[in-house]
Amino acid sequence: MKIVHVIPQLSSGGGERFTIDLCNAFAGQGHEVTLIVLLPLGEYGFYKNEVSDKVNLICLDKKSGLDISLGWRLRKTISRLSPDVVHSHLRAILYMPLSIFSINAKFFHTVHNTADMEAGGTVGGFLRKVLFRMRKVTPVTISHESLDSFEKYYGMTTAMIFNGRDIPDTLKVSDSVKSEIDGYKRTSSTKVLVHLARYTDVKRQDLMARVAKKLFDEGFDFTVLLIGRTAEDILNGVKAAKCPVCHVLGEKKNPLEYLKAADAFCLCSTYEGMPISLIEAMGVGTIPVCTPVGGIVNVVKDGDTGFLSEDISEDSYYDALKRFLMQSEEERTEMKTKVQKCYEPFTMRECANKYLELYVNH
Repeated sequence: MKIVHVIPQLSSGGGERFTIDLCNAFAGQGHEVTLIVLLPLGEYGFYKNEVSDKVNLICLDKKSGLDISLGWRLRKTISRLSPDVVHSHLRAILYMPLSIFSINAKFFHTVHNTADMEAGGTVGGFLRKVLFRMRKVTPVTISHESLDSFEKYYGMTTAMIFNGRDIPDTLKVSDSVKSEIDGYKRTSSTKVLVHLARYTDVKRQDLMARVAKKLFDEGFDFTVLLIGRTAEDILNGVKAAKCPVCHVLGEKKNPLEYLKAADAFCLCSTYEGMPISLIEAMGVGTIPVCTPVGGIVNVVKDGDTGFLSEDISEDSYYDALKRFLMQSEEERTEMKTKVQKCYEPFTMRECANKYLELYVNH
């Protein structure tokens, strides 16, 4: 099968991570796969070296601001490839109409977040509604919560396929990562908490820092590693919390090693789809402490396979994180085993096979 995926950029993020893994999985199964990236790889190509050599990578070098020619160039590129399937991600769908209405292929679009947030405003929402309701594009949601939001926003139903992420069986924490993490510990018993996400208002690294400061002041022994692409406004909020056990590590090429070395994975988002970082945490058996949003609630059961706050408020997340820190070692070991078992439905092999089935049968 000839498959084309289209994505705005390859910056660090869950949607980008997922798209690359899916393309690599298809190529590994022998399909002819092309990944089209709209923005320049020099500035927006954090993951570019993780695209398999078996995947044909094309960059259209979108100009900054309004690029009127991009839709035409995208259509020309897709037409030349003569694909069976064209699959868009994130805001790439905004540049797809010329291709959708003139190229004989099956078109799909993954809704990587709650439907209204993913739509991104009046224009984006209107365009998606037209394309979905005319059945020109088949949307795919990524969790039960994502599907519910889609049905409410668009007034129609669609397919649902859980995100996937393969965790290498050979994954080990390197000596350099161990040494780095040990440097952030105050004692040998210090609990390591990893917050892995791009810095945005949604992910609320500043709230994480404030909650950590309260718990540190209460005498809990832990350290917080904030991993992800930084943004100045959120970073200023983290600094303002003045939490001595919060450490800004920036982007990392090997986040799985940090997750595997951690005691907990923290995510205090205001909304979510199905976080790739959560799947990664489950895959290495790291206990999630999260807000109850998006697909998180489909896999994290409070007190059993992690900890969920009652709502997205700061006080509620403080309570959830405090409950984790008060766990006994025996309770933590038992929970980690349950967490890793939850990962079983979220392998990329399982995910890719379900997408292929959708491609063939739709």
